[in-house]
Amino acid sequence: MSRILAFRRDLRRTNNRGLPPELLLLIFEHVYADSVLNGEWIACSSQSRTQFPFAPAAVCKAWRDVLASVPRFWTRIIINLDTTKLSDIDTYLHLSRMLAFEITVTRDQRIISHSRTNNNDESALTAAVMAWIVPHLHRCRSLCFQLLRSSSLPALRYLNVRAPLLERLKLQCGIDDGEHPLVGSEVPEQWCFYAPALRHLFLNGRNFRDACALRWVERLSGLEDLCISRYSGGKHRTGELHLHDVLLVIDKLHRRFGILQKLTLQDISFDGILTQRDGYDIQIEAVSLRSISLSTVRAIFMSKTGPAPRLVHIKHELSPSVYHIRLTQADTLMLEGSFSRMAEAINIWDGNCLSIKYCPTFNDHTIRDIYRSWNPNKLTSPSWSRLEIENCTDFSADALLALIDARDDAVQRARDRDPTSQAPFNSLQVLQVHGGPPISPEDAEAFKEKLFTFEWHEAATGITH
Repeated sequence: MSRILAFRRDLRRTNNRGLPPELLLLIFEHVYADSVLNGEWIACSSQSRTQFPFAPAAVCKAWRDVLASVPRFWTRIIINLDTTKLSDIDTYLHLSRMLAFEITVTRDQRIISHSRTNNNDESALTAAVMAWIVPHLHRCRSLCFQLLRSSSLPALRYLNVRAPLLERLKLQCGIDDGEHPLVGSEVPEQWCFYAPALRHLFLNGRNFRDACALRWVERLSGLEDLCISRYSGGKHRTGELHLHDVLLVIDKLHRRFGILQKLTLQDISFDGILTQRDGYDIQIEAVSLRSISLSTVRAIFMSKTGPAPRLVHIKHELSPSVYHIRLTQADTLMLEGSFSRMAEAINIWDGNCLSIKYCPTFNDHTIRDIYRSWNPNKLTSPSWSRLEIENCTDFSADALLALIDARDDAVQRARDRDPTSQAPFNSLQVLQVHGGPPISPEDAEAFKEKLFTFEWHEAATGITH
């Protein structure tokens, strides 16, 4: 894109409208090649003002005509409800000819943050955009809506179409303000949203609840990634969302297809838990729980049968206590945010890798609480050998060195007590810190002597040891 901007400056300076189309095409081919990897568009910010091909197409008619001659340049369409002209949408859709395409509908966060209006036109604009998109969904590979309000998102039952190429569907919002008008209507008699290739599904809570009522998600045989977000709870005329609904879908997907790899729950206040006593089969690779009540987190792991997910990620902006959440068998535990009573939760977890991110409560006091409770007669976390810390600065190198020594001592005493034990009592072997506090060269050498793998990046100085 820097090459495009440089040529744009040259064009304005020389007022040269006769740049050969062949040369322009060669330049655009190089920019396109930088925007894709293995035939897939590289993810970019939908807010960027230098998106290809829209930025160069805005330079002049000559550039736009050359870009319009190559359909694959237009297989990623980004529609910004605050800046894109509705009259341009149909043009963009037809420029890709019959090629498969992906489309994102979003808002300009800069305009939203400075607007004094309540954005009442979002729903109407979305409906107008959908009217253009629906006839082309048979060749759509990715359909993503990232809007402000839940009531503006397309209702799932509005998608009464065949989309055989669709691999990614995202209907996400910033706030939950109620239903889309169509949700209160009856289900169409011939409703059939056909998307057999769907692998990544991200729904706001109300659309997921609708998907459950339509018995749709549990039939997605290729689904690998499910995210449910933004549901404020409360009793609703059109139905409720219970934790049971989510866990039952995961159970059925796993038992029928065994493909689902990741579940993400974000900012959801369920209308009820209502889990079943015999448990749910949620043997998936990863679970990410963000801004979910800790009682809900506990209910999820108390209701599971079989092994826990390999990775459990808990993120919270407040400072809830994570005590009594027994995450047994989860190989990696990732805690992100401010938590209280962290040490107690860590010491009843028996995985291998502990990851701490953006956590101001991970300090020297917490570290001391972790190792002071270690008892060689009842050594918890026997497999714990890896510690990853990211963007935490309220702890010291001395505290971590003391933790390593205490771990070595506890493990050695446990082995001395029972030399024949087959339990994998491990010392801490790997320490990776990114965005941590400054440390001295002497501390860095001490870590290297005690560990198999050591990396430390200082947040303030950028120095890496």
